[in-house]
Amino acid sequence: MYIMFSINIPINKLIDQTQQTQQTQQINLNDPPKYKKYYPVPPIIQSVYEYQDINKDVYLRKDVTKFFHQKIIKWIKEDSIFYKFKPKINFLNSVDGQIYIYNLLRNFVKKSGINWYDLRDNYQLIKEYLNKKL
Repeated sequence: MYIMFSINIPINKLIDQTQQTQQTQQINLNDPPKYKKYYPVPPIIQSVYEYQDINKDVYLRKDVTKFFHQKIIKWIKEDSIFYKFKPKINFLNSVDGQIYIYNLLRNFVKKSGINWYDLRDNYQLIKEYLNKKL
């Protein structure tokens, strides 16, 4: 086998270069293997929806309590069914009366499973409940 070179490089330098490349290859072989990071495919879940729990919203509870507090005072003054609670109107007009109405509504929500934002829709049901509990 004959090797012909068109460039005038001495054979000694050529042999030295091949030995250097072999040494670098040996050094690379002695290095620890390089690992590729593998990220597994995520499971097939189209989407996850997370909703805010409105029942825990303090402002909604205050608003609904204020609404029914005003309604109870109006019912006591105008409705014949609530007329028997006329002596309690001073208590219901106070802050303690608002807290009492809030606790009644909270117990109603807990027992019935109706959400706070649905209380205004179930107007008659709550009216009967408050009539029995006052």
